[in-house]
Amino acid sequence: MKNLYKTVGTIIFIFLIGLIFLFIGGYYKWLVGYIFLWIIQGYTAWFLYIKCNQPFVGYSVTMGIGAYGTIILSVVYNWPIIIAIILSVFLSMIVAILFFLSTSRAKGFYVTMVSFLMAILFPKIIDATREISGGRSGLYFKGFDISENVFFILILLITILILVFYSWFMKTKIGQILTLISENDNLTKAIGINTFRYKILAYGIAGFISAIGGALYVNYIGFVSSIDLNVFTTVYIAFMPIVGGSKVFYGPLLGVLFIKLTPDIVRPLERYMDIFLGISFLSIMLFLPNGLGPTFEKLFKKAKYTIVRK
Repeated sequence: MKNLYKTVGTIIFIFLIGLIFLFIGGYYKWLVGYIFLWIIQGYTAWFLYIKCNQPFVGYSVTMGIGAYGTIILSVVYNWPIIIAIILSVFLSMIVAILFFLSTSRAKGFYVTMVSFLMAILFPKIIDATREISGGRSGLYFKGFDISENVFFILILLITILILVFYSWFMKTKIGQILTLISENDNLTKAIGINTFRYKILAYGIAGFISAIGGALYVNYIGFVSSIDLNVFTTVYIAFMPIVGGSKVFYGPLLGVLFIKLTPDIVRPLERYMDIFLGISFLSIMLFLPNGLGPTFEKLFKKAKYTIVRK
């Protein structure tokens, strides 16, 4: 019941923050919309990497396929935006599944390294195809022909729907089997469950939703280049649920807020931001292995207990 309260509270919090900043407007409204786009990626990493225990860290690739597929099909080939988004999302899903199929015989560390190498290779491919993709110079994109407020609401609702879906899905029979696979793959096979099929499904869902986030990203920002989706992007996404706390539903939210708001808060260190975040990740893993969320909860309970005793 406590976990249900945390899940519902997280979703309500995101919804209320969206409504508040919709009325505030200006830069802070834009920043909140930007945060929502990364929340989609953070919860996708939480779903596949944490809940399903699948060692994939190529999230910048699946996100990039959604972003680049949308902008290239729309700008270069003049396809309708909706069709471009649909095709890009399904392409990302197929790529994620193909990745799993090609590495299904590998284990843990090797799968992680292969997906990490994919994330390194992806911007190189974009640079090599700069005549179409724009390379490091990037491509500009007008995006949906709707008002900023309407698009902000659309992003908010899609973010909420994705969080509701992940929360619901992990409680279904399929979600419980994925949890069982993550806890003991061999035991799950021993009781007669086709783990291969369920893993394919998990990768397909992650690739699909990550690409939706990428498509929304390029429509919201109006620009994308190989610099925006480099190897640090996939590292940040993979660390979002770890930094916030992988065992609590609001963990990825805290991780996104920490990683994406830190550059705004510590502007004088912008030049050294990757170093600063790298040290932060290392410190959290060493000294706060459960993440920020559970640590704050523990401190709060301890403080509350101390006050009650007094």
